[in-house]
Order: sequence, then structure tokens, then C-alpha cells
Amino acid sequence: MVVSIIFKDVKYQDIWSKNTTKLADVVRHILRLYVVLNNCIVNLKKLGSKQNFNIDYILIHKTDCKNAARISSETSIMIIKTMSTIQFYHAEIGLEIKPLFGMEPQVTCLKNIIKAARNGCNPLCTMILLIGPSSSGKTCLVHHVAASLKCIIFNLISTDLISADPGSTELAIRDLFKRAQLLIKQDSKTVCIIMFEKAESMLNGKSTNAKRICAQFQDCLSSIQNYCRIIVIATTSMPHLIDTSFKQGSRFSYEIYIGIPSEKDRVKLIKGMLRTLNLNIQHKTTLSLAKLTPGYTAADLELVLKEICRESCIASELENGILSNAILLIARHPASSLKSGIGQVITKSESSPDINLGGLTNVKLMFDVCIKWPLMYPKAFKHFSVPPPKGVLLYGPPGCGKTSLVRSVASLANLNVLTAMAAELYSPYLGVTEANISQLFQRARANIPAVLFIDEIDSLVSCRSEDKKGSSGFDDRVLSTFLVEMDGITNDTEYGQGVVVVAATNRPDKIDTALLRPGRFDRQIYVQPPLLAEERFNILHTIINNSEQSVPISDSSILNKVALMTNYFSAADLANVVKEAVLSCLTIDGLETCMTVKKEHFEDALKIVKPSLSKKQILWYKNFSSEKKINHIKIDCCDDIEQLEM
Repeated sequence: MVVSIIFKDVKYQDIWSKNTTKLADVVRHILRLYVVLNNCIVNLKKLGSKQNFNIDYILIHKTDCKNAARISSETSIMIIKTMSTIQFYHAEIGLEIKPLFGMEPQVTCLKNIIKAARNGCNPLCTMILLIGPSSSGKTCLVHHVAASLKCIIFNLISTDLISADPGSTELAIRDLFKRAQLLIKQDSKTVCIIMFEKAESMLNGKSTNAKRICAQFQDCLSSIQNYCRIIVIATTSMPHLIDTSFKQGSRFSYEIYIGIPSEKDRVKLIKGMLRTLNLNIQHKTTLSLAKLTPGYTAADLELVLKEICRESCIASELENGILSNAILLIARHPASSLKSGIGQVITKSESSPDINLGGLTNVKLMFDVCIKWPLMYPKAFKHFSVPPPKGVLLYGPPGCGKTSLVRSVASLANLNVLTAMAAELYSPYLGVTEANISQLFQRARANIPAVLFIDEIDSLVSCRSEDKKGSSGFDDRVLSTFLVEMDGITNDTEYGQGVVVVAATNRPDKIDTALLRPGRFDRQIYVQPPLLAEERFNILHTIINNSEQSVPISDSSILNKVALMTNYFSAADLANVVKEAVLSCLTIDGLETCMTVKKEHFEDALKIVKPSLSKKQILWYKNFSSEKKINHIKIDCCDDIEQLEM
């Protein structure tokens, strides 16, 4: 009788492989309890470990009889192969290959690494650090490749290994690596993958316990250095938390990054997911869904599509209702990469539409050239081989609409806007400010296309000066980190812009000149105050006729008179004037009888609200703009770019 033995674990396979004669006697003794056939499997799992000798299955390849037969004490047993259960399921039968969409480059890269290890092209153990945001598909990628190539995979979550008992975590790590070594010794063709999920929770090296775990992990990596068919893969969404000792060339020699899917990748993902859901939707609708979901991972898209299908359960109404349902569901389920982290996200509902930017027509047009044009007309930039601007610096007196300009960009459906105050990034602890800056940029890169807005940037990256004392190089370290992150931004014109950094400041003279050169803050825009009565009238008209909070006035000519009476008033001052006029109306006319805001109410408000600007201040900004020759020019919009796009 010809059989194969499948053991419960590889350690039992190793023990019995040293005494095959006794193993044959044990198998004969067990099989006497069963009636067997050719090409059948005997399941011994229900027997206890003392009865099955840690054997899970016996594969009967061939018997001496054509029909069912019983085993006797004289039956000859020939064992042609022994293996462990994990090897039987992963390498012999093979795992189910689940479809994977939008990750072709990562799949190809990982397959090439594993094939090289299997063929012995790399004499040393291969160690890979797989980096990507949460829910980006890191685990699915490894399982897909392992199933495709029939590799054995040990999939462990790092948090499950960590134990409060001293030494238990280290013991579990040693046992895992020992099992992998035994598997490789038992089969000369097997490739074994050891995958640690959430590696940052185990390999951070911060506490005393974590340092012991890191030391044990280092020893285990050294012990398998010469096992070329063992591949160690660590997945993480926070690579900055992993101890630097693991980033040496002899440790994690490969780093594979899984980013947020681009628009083209999202189209592939949506099409593939719709096929699995047995839904047929027009290609045009798929493109619209992809444009509505910037920053969404595969898990986010799957959640949204399932919700859409659940709410659009009537097949005849699916095509017509899918977009309207999608807009509501996307607002209800934001991208997971936008839910937490440094910086706040400006949603479309919080944005300021273009009509709210009264008096900033020319500035708004310059802003569109830097932000919206690369997004809306990427082919035009690609035609001239001109990369979109990396950064835009908005400067001007306080209250003139710099932040409102950025909020207007959030009204674009396919653009993520992240905002952060310089004070939010600052920390008194060593290295934390630099880490906060890096995390903010990393979050923006993970959600392209994105606009990263940093307010009051002068307090974060001020000019370097030899006169500064007591700073211990803090300002230089922060500036250096900011410069490195700015230089690390890449804008792919095929998909429009990647990340555009927009900064606002009231003191442009305090910003270090290294940031103001081309390639960093390419465009510097002076957001001037409303010096003309016409500009102030436009701002007042915008405030009064706000679609959400309109203010009824007795006569529209009042705004012209107020505009003439408000020299050196900023946009914020004018908004304050309207607010005080409303309060005056409520106070004088009564809460229940007041109907409209009148001229005398505005006059009362002007007695309270004083201008925040001065002639000297405006002259300073004007001189600064002239000296720097910054983009304070009128741009005439032309249709040539639209013709080129066609």
C-alpha cells in the first residue's frame, strides 16, 4: 500500500522523519480501524493525539485491491511523502486565488522577488517591508501572490503575539521561525512566507519589553539569513514608528509601497467589484463614481458600493439612482485615510463657493491657474511638459480672505483639502514637531489629488539667523524637515496634480528664502485688501445675499453708502459691520418686530467697528510686493487651454 502522511505540525514531521520504519508500523496500526480505497483520504482529526500520533490525514494512493479493503498486520506500507497540514493546504492543494484589482505593479514586484528566492537567485533570506495606509490591501496582496505561487504562508498579527508574561512573546517568535526553517528543510522546493501585520506595534523599540522583542526578532532574522526560501514580510501603515535598526540594508532590503488608488485604479476596482456583485453599470457611471471618490481605498469603495446596491435594490432604478445615492453615501462614509491624523479635512459642505469671494476676482483667477487648471486640464500641462506648481504662498493683511480662497477649492468634487495651523504642528518635545510635519505630508500624499493648506506658516519656518540664541537648532531642524518634504512632492501630470501645498501668512518677510525659490513655493500671491469702494460693495453684497444666511435690508443703496464709509476695512471687518448692524436692528426694533436692517443700524455698527488696516500697513505690503516682483498682476483668462484640452 502506497500512502502519504500529513502531520498536525511540521515539528512532528521532523521527529517522525528520523524513524520511518516505526512510522510505517504506526500507520498500519491506525489503518486497521478503517476500510480504505484507492485515492482516498483518511481523516484522523477526530481521534485524540494519543490515538492518531499527531497525524491529521493519511492519503491512500494505491492499495493491493481494486475494491474496498482492510489492512492486516502483514500489509506492506510504503510511505512516499510526509508533510505538515499547512504545507498540504497551501502548497499541495493551493489556497483560493481571490481577484485583486488596481495593484498590478505591486503584484508583479512581489512575484518577481518570490520567484527569485525559489530559483535560488538570491542566496540570502529576503525581507520585505510592505507600507501602505490602513485598508489599502496589504494583506490581500500577500495572500493573492502566495496563493498564485503556492507558497506556504504564516500570517500573524503582531498584537496577537504580544503578551504580558515576560518571555512568552519572544518564545512565540522563536517557535515561528523554527517552524519555517523545518518546513524548508523538509521540502527543497517550498517557499515559506512569514507575514507580520501591524509590525509597528511590535518593532517600535520604545519600552523595555519592546526592546527585548526587537532584540529577539533581530536574532531570529540573523538565524535565517542563509535560508533563501524564507521570506519575511512586515506590513505597516506607520513606518516611522518602526525601530531604525530594522531599516538597515541587511534587514528589510525591499520596501514596497501601496498608495491610495488613482482615478484609473479606482475605475478598475469599481468594475471588478461590480462584477463580483453581479451588477452591470454603464462605463460612464463607473467613471463618475471614480471621480467622486479621491482618497478612497479598496475597502472604502467596497463599503460604498455595497451600500449603494443595498439602497438601490430595484434593478430598474439602479442605473438612475446610483449617482444620487453615491453622493449621499460618500458624504456619509469618508475615506478611511481622511478620518484620523494630523490636520483637518475641509468637506464640500464646508467649502466656500466661488460666489462668496467678493472682491477677489483677479486673485481667484491666479489661484485657479495653480490649483484648478492642473486638475481640470492635465493634458495641456503634459503637452508642454510643464509640471504643475508644488506650492502657493498667499500673503496679505489679516482678514482679507486668504483662508476663504482655500475653502473655495474644496468645492471641487474630486479634490481633497487638508488644513493645519502651524501651532497644531508645534511641540516642545524633541523631534515631535518634525514628525508631525512628516506625518502631515504623508497623509496628503496618501490622498492625492490633494491641497495641503498650512496657515500662519511664518511661525513654523521663519528665517534662519545667526543672532538667534537658545533655540538649540530647533528652527533649523524644522525648516530642514519642511524643505525635505516639499522636495519629496511629485506631481504626475497624467492624473493631474499630486499634492499642492498652499500656505498663508501675514508676515512674508519672516519666511526663509529657501522656501520661496521655484520648485517649492512657485507662486506667491498678494491677497490685497478691498481698497476700492466697488470691491467693498461686492464683499458686502456677497455677505448680505449669502444663500444660507441672507440678511434683509430696507434699501439696496445702503450698501453703496456703507462701502464709501469703510476705508481701510478688511473683508473680516465688513462681515463684522453686518453682524453689528443686525444686532443693532434686533436691539432697537425689538426681537419680534424687527423686519429689515436700515441705514441707521449700519451707522450704529460703524461707531462700534473700527478698521483693522492702516495706510502704513497697506504701504508696507505694496512695497514688499513691488520689491519681490510677485504675481500681483491681472491675468486675462483665455480659451486656448480649453482648445488644447480638446
